[in-house]
Amino acid sequence: MSLAKFVKHLFIPHESNNQKAKLLHSSSLLLISIFLLVYQVGLYYINRSKVAILGYAANISIEEVVRLTNEKRASAGLSALEYNQVLSDAAKNKGNDMIARDYWAHVAPDGTEPWKFFKDLGYKYRYAGENLARDFSSASSAVDAWMASPSHKENMLSSKYKEIGVAVVEGDLAGSDTTIVVQLFGTNYADTTPAVPVARESETQARLAVAETIPSPTLVPTPIAITQGVPSVLEQTKANLEDQPQKPLVLISPFSTTKGVSLAVVGLLILVLVLDAFITSKRRIARVAGRTFAHLSFMGMVIAIVMILKAGQIL
Repeated sequence: MSLAKFVKHLFIPHESNNQKAKLLHSSSLLLISIFLLVYQVGLYYINRSKVAILGYAANISIEEVVRLTNEKRASAGLSALEYNQVLSDAAKNKGNDMIARDYWAHVAPDGTEPWKFFKDLGYKYRYAGENLARDFSSASSAVDAWMASPSHKENMLSSKYKEIGVAVVEGDLAGSDTTIVVQLFGTNYADTTPAVPVARESETQARLAVAETIPSPTLVPTPIAITQGVPSVLEQTKANLEDQPQKPLVLISPFSTTKGVSLAVVGLLILVLVLDAFITSKRRIARVAGRTFAHLSFMGMVIAIVMILKAGQIL
């Protein structure tokens, strides 16, 4: 069969396809479903191979997360948070800890709370908070998800915080290539007035604001001056790759490719369906009503499930 006849057989109602585009036949829709399944399984095994897939991190930058957070605060009439490298280092340590110990939670399996990462780097805080996100395709989608959650929004729009740190960490979590965004908020003890009452930590949920009394003012470290801008996504990616030098670099985004493939399949099926309906109507082709709508509904369900499985999560 020539290429022209093959294309006609796939897309145009004709004698060769029983007056119905071959792509809309049950067998073809089944093959497309199998293709999507194999595609997802293939991504899973590629992620577990020696190829470093930069997943979701390829489209998320620390600078953008900070900018969008301050944009939301400005809209609410609040002052901007100052980027703090110590908080970002603490956020990176928290992200690496989740990857290394394979957990997705504010509190580690051994009971380690997020505040430990503040203290490990000498950040003496009066108020502190944490937001987590994973598997988002962009900084804006992660920030929007936080803003849609009352508790996370409370963190982002709290007037008690003065500084922010963000880390984007990529790695294998529960057998899947994952990108975690850790957003830490803080107010250094040295930046608050003694007249403000200090509350002790009373919540284990890291997304809520907490506070700690510092026993002696002499323990408060000198605030670190930030002389450089927020690291770009390329700098962050380079830093992450230095931790795993044995893996070659391949710029592939599972989320973006899954979304692209899904949209391409849906677009193609809709195009063929419209073309099929137009031609049969114009030619007045009489045929027994098929199950095209049911087939497309089934395909839509499969694609929806694929997209849901790849949707981002917040904590």
